[in-house]
Amino acid sequence: MLEPSLFSQLDLDGLLARERATSSFGARGAAAWDRRAARRNPRERDSSYSAALLERLDLKGISTALDIGCGTGNLAIPLALRLQHVVALDFSSEMLRHLRNNATAAAVSPEHLAVHQLAWADDWEAHLQPADLALCSRAMDFGDLRRCLRKMHRFARQRCVLVLHAGGSYLGPDVLRLLGRTVHPRADYIYAVAMLHQMGIRCGVSFLASTGGMVYDDVGEFVESVHWRIGDLAPEEVAKLHALFARLPRLPDGRVAYSHPFCWAILEWSIADTDLEAYARFAAFDGPPPPEPARDLTAPPTLPAPYPPFSPESSLP
Repeated sequence: MLEPSLFSQLDLDGLLARERATSSFGARGAAAWDRRAARRNPRERDSSYSAALLERLDLKGISTALDIGCGTGNLAIPLALRLQHVVALDFSSEMLRHLRNNATAAAVSPEHLAVHQLAWADDWEAHLQPADLALCSRAMDFGDLRRCLRKMHRFARQRCVLVLHAGGSYLGPDVLRLLGRTVHPRADYIYAVAMLHQMGIRCGVSFLASTGGMVYDDVGEFVESVHWRIGDLAPEEVAKLHALFARLPRLPDGRVAYSHPFCWAILEWSIADTDLEAYARFAAFDGPPPPEPARDLTAPPTLPAPYPPFSPESSLP
């Protein structure tokens, strides 16, 4: 019998928890995305990302798909026009309201597109059946990454496609330079690749460059979009953003456009290629997440103790 490798025993969950605890980019709940849905909807239609990803998807032999974190339907609707049946999930009721309106406008039949308001932590088994393709585009929950990866794997009959950010920041490089502040990176795709490897899932990785951004009615909306990503801004930072906004190109309708490059990692794997012995070692993550211990929310956050410096000699028997 082949013993587990040293890499398979690394505490990736603990390392990810440390990364998230120090990141300048916090997680957003359903209520926050509800408030952002109206602005997100037209942005999705104008983004170069969706069309580029749809061109990359291998749909050979695929008749059903599960779109996890579907947003306003930028992927679910085109897929519903090509496949026998698509199930779209999101935890934001406002995102799903826009999706239904967009599906009606695109003449998508309800028999080809089902919509469910579900979060990663909800009981999917009570509502869903596995699909040929499980797709999660920019909507993975890094707060319980391993459990979510296994859930996605369980709800795919043939293949999984997971798209994650490649890089530590959602801010454009010009905004980062302008603010001049130290920004702690967010966790990116490499954690998912490493965890999948630990679980005996051999994923392929490719990269997709796209241009993203938004159109703003006024400088207040622009400042708010930066605040959304990194939190409170100092008065001098707000002044710098006002000056940048004044230099941005103005559209014929008077609005101002801002865009910047993104790089996305596309992780793809086949259910049939899973190493079942390695996968079984993490079976505890198939159940519901353990309850969080009570916390004193008035106390400052404490970080786990740092890992000791790595020494090759110390790892040898």
